[in-house]
Amino acid sequence: MDAHEPFHFADREELLGAAARLNVFLPFEEDIAVLFDPVEIGGKRLVNRFAVLPMEGFDATADGSPGELTIRRYLRYAGGGSALIWFEATSILQEGRSNPHQLLLNKKTIDGFKRLVETTRREALRVLGSGQNLFLVLQLTHSGRYSKPDGRPRPLAAVTKPSLDNNLPPVRIVSDDELDRMLDAVAVAASLARQADFDAVDIKACHGYLAHDLLSAFDRADSRYGGDFRGRVRWIEEAVKRIRDREPRLGVTARLNVFDGLRPPEGWGTSAKDALQPDMAEPTALIRRFIDLGCGFMNITAGIPYLNPHLGRPFDRPVSGAEKPPEHPLAGVARLIGLCATLQNSFSGIPFIGTGYSWLRQFFPQVAAGVINAGKAALVGLGRSSFAYPEAPRDLMEKGKLDSKKMCTSCSRCTELMRAGGPTGCAVRDEYYRGRSDPHGDV
Repeated sequence: MDAHEPFHFADREELLGAAARLNVFLPFEEDIAVLFDPVEIGGKRLVNRFAVLPMEGFDATADGSPGELTIRRYLRYAGGGSALIWFEATSILQEGRSNPHQLLLNKKTIDGFKRLVETTRREALRVLGSGQNLFLVLQLTHSGRYSKPDGRPRPLAAVTKPSLDNNLPPVRIVSDDELDRMLDAVAVAASLARQADFDAVDIKACHGYLAHDLLSAFDRADSRYGGDFRGRVRWIEEAVKRIRDREPRLGVTARLNVFDGLRPPEGWGTSAKDALQPDMAEPTALIRRFIDLGCGFMNITAGIPYLNPHLGRPFDRPVSGAEKPPEHPLAGVARLIGLCATLQNSFSGIPFIGTGYSWLRQFFPQVAAGVINAGKAALVGLGRSSFAYPEAPRDLMEKGKLDSKKMCTSCSRCTELMRAGGPTGCAVRDEYYRGRSDPHGDV
């Protein structure tokens, strides 16, 4: 079997046969009833195990308020049946936006976020009835080395990393004073999120953005926020503490990279000897600290999209101009399931939301059911698939099956739209984005 091949499986036997040939384990159960079992998160009872994972649409207005397409997207999620919706990366500062159309939460934009949350909750009740008690999480971020607030790269990083910096303008190193001010900004943003009626906030610590970058700041000298483990996790720990002190009724979590696929000192969660081997010691220690600080649920991910995107989102087709990855997508799916399983087993009292299911197409419910029944995760998270097929949970609930014509094809077109400047959505299944070449113009 080739190292990489597109999805082509017609039935369970073909899928599991491929997994066996690759020597990876893929849990699989025909009975998917467990996906509709309730689960408690943050003191709230959710009616099913489906979660929409954060996928940026880059369709905010110039000031960072949710735009018409933003509202459209979350209405589609709300009516789609997922009990948990993890809202996309939202910048805490103007200079930290990854795109001029990225969401930005501040006192000027709070009213737009309030309307977005209100309409999202109302749509779930309209479509699905009073039993659909949504749990809404807002992801707070600073884009760090991937900041483009005015459309031009303005990279800001914890340390220089040749593997990530080669194709960027000169990278400026963030000072401790700036990081201190960002702690103030994240606490203010969390309070605003509470005012907007979010149930929780996520301090984005994944995919190469600033909070994640600090976790591998091994070579950051003369700084409170680098060097040894205590220094490298200090910023995100302090962010959690400030939010908990300021908004004790607001849930706090982190979408956390636990495997970068980049050896230290450039990455973390990775063996110093083999970039394809996870080393979970430090991520596990950080999650233990999160839990001690009151974090009640977690979502884990892997990889850095600008370097090794297949680690976090296995795909059929890479973005235009990129090479196919050196592994089969099923190996990536199995790794993500395994990473989550390791942590869910270590912290059995905390619900973990799994990642990496979109590539499985029509088989994701059976694999997710196998994962949840085996105690390897508590919820199944869908990112790209939610762009393409937001109503998949509702179809499973009402029809007992999925529509193959609505499935994500893992073609990377949504990423290409993003890198063209947005707005971003499914260019295959969503009529608005299909055939779109000018990202902010007409089709």
